[in-house]
Amino acid sequence: MSSIQEIKALVTTSEHEVQIAKDAVKATERGIEEAYERNRIARANHDGLVIKLANLKAQFKEQIMEDGLKESNRWNEMYYKLLQWKESHDGDVLVPVDKDSDEDAKKLSRWVINQRSAYKYFINGDTKHIKDHRIDALNKIGFVWCVADHVFQANVEGLKQYHAENKKFDVSVKENKKLAAFVSRARTAYANKQEGRAQHDLTDEKIDQLDAIGFKWGFKKSRKRKTSTSNAFDFDTQIAILQEFKDEYGHTKVNKLIKEWQKGEGEPSKKEYRRLPVFLTFARKEYISFAEGQPSLIDAEKIKALTKLGVEWKKPQRKNTGGESSRKEKSKTKIE
Repeated sequence: MSSIQEIKALVTTSEHEVQIAKDAVKATERGIEEAYERNRIARANHDGLVIKLANLKAQFKEQIMEDGLKESNRWNEMYYKLLQWKESHDGDVLVPVDKDSDEDAKKLSRWVINQRSAYKYFINGDTKHIKDHRIDALNKIGFVWCVADHVFQANVEGLKQYHAENKKFDVSVKENKKLAAFVSRARTAYANKQEGRAQHDLTDEKIDQLDAIGFKWGFKKSRKRKTSTSNAFDFDTQIAILQEFKDEYGHTKVNKLIKEWQKGEGEPSKKEYRRLPVFLTFARKEYISFAEGQPSLIDAEKIKALTKLGVEWKKPQRKNTGGESSRKEKSKTKIE
């Protein structure tokens, strides 16, 4: 009997210990839940403080920007002129100009170009050319820091709309000259990249953007192989590059900048700009042939397009027709 009572006593003790353990587990679980709740509250408070700090920083930057724009200086004067330009030119902040533009527009265009140059220095660590608050002020009005990227985005949107309306990506020059040139350049750059040749303008990000709209990278099967002559005078591609050059620099005086680049005074933002003198020389040569009624790769429409961009033409020299002055010259030559 005594052994049974002892066993019962042990069982009772064991049950008590089990209950104590259960209570401890429950207390631990409550502790864990309370700890999780405290952690959640702490995180929420932290996130709130981070957001509050970010808002304060933004307000501080905004205040610095506003205070900076209240100062009387040349930069602020040009900034407000850009604002006026934007309001009167349907939101444009590129300020494209040509030879017929007034002097104020040309000055503003040069200022815009200078801001882009200063920003390139800034992102490379040289911050003395432009201040933070001025970058913020320009960003606020949608300033375009890279014309090439801006043009690319506009072309992608244009191509997207064209495809929605026509169910194809093969844009003809007659339909849209600029968009056709963009498609041709993109496909050529992609083909070169696939063959291992560097194509810095066509980044993987840009390829992804074109892939996203379903762009077809292959040329038409009927596309003929270009001859050496047509390679030298790929009009649609080159005039589009010349347009980009003008958008960026405000003129089409390519040779002037080429000479500066060759001296080490700056460098082109796009390597394609270095080929423009070859294109313009070829175009002017073909213009003379056209003006003289000879076979030419240039026609009135192309001449008009280049003239509109600001390209100047040399008048063709009159050929010697064998008249009186010619006969006198020949006679003189024989005598001598």
